[in-house]
Amino acid sequence: MKTRDRIIEAARALFNEKGASRVTTNHIAAAMGISPGNLYYHFRDKEEIIREIFRRIVADFDVLYSVPKDFTPTVTGFFAIFTSTCDLYYTYRFFYLELATLLGRDGELKKKYLANLRARFRQQKVFYAMLADAGIIRASSEKELVANLTNGWIVSDFWLTWLYISDAKITPERIGESALQIYFLLKPHLTAKALAEVESLLDG
Repeated sequence: MKTRDRIIEAARALFNEKGASRVTTNHIAAAMGISPGNLYYHFRDKEEIIREIFRRIVADFDVLYSVPKDFTPTVTGFFAIFTSTCDLYYTYRFFYLELATLLGRDGELKKKYLANLRARFRQQKVFYAMLADAGIIRASSEKELVANLTNGWIVSDFWLTWLYISDAKITPERIGESALQIYFLLKPHLTAKALAEVESLLDG
């Protein structure tokens, strides 16, 4: 693994364990057994490391939601995406636990986050259109679709905050509960056939 990638992985592990606000570049360098100067050769400061981690978060989510135009979604595949999404939230849990603080401290990171939000909304609109064409969800108005996407985004990106303030442990299982919350948000919009398939999956 290249030194730059090792720095990112060491930083992510420390941020997840201790919180990004409590970790310095010196801590990261010490955990890797390299000098601070070696670290600064690759990254100017901690903010630059966090921006690179966010770039990787975006890339990982792109893999989940970038589908071919001729892709035909299924109920099983649709909800498998939620499971994979929860895995990513756990992998990068520090980012979502400290989201408001990180964005407040770094204007450049906030710009990147907002740009990703807008891009993801466009991407998910296309995905939801595919779901409607496949008979999984009922077609909705633009206003309703935007509201559903906004509610889903709020639940997803701030679920870890909810776990934290409710004094729950941040575990993969607890993060996975957000998929059920998304399901209940979507339930009124599922077609009868899709609803039966989902209920069958949940019972299984």
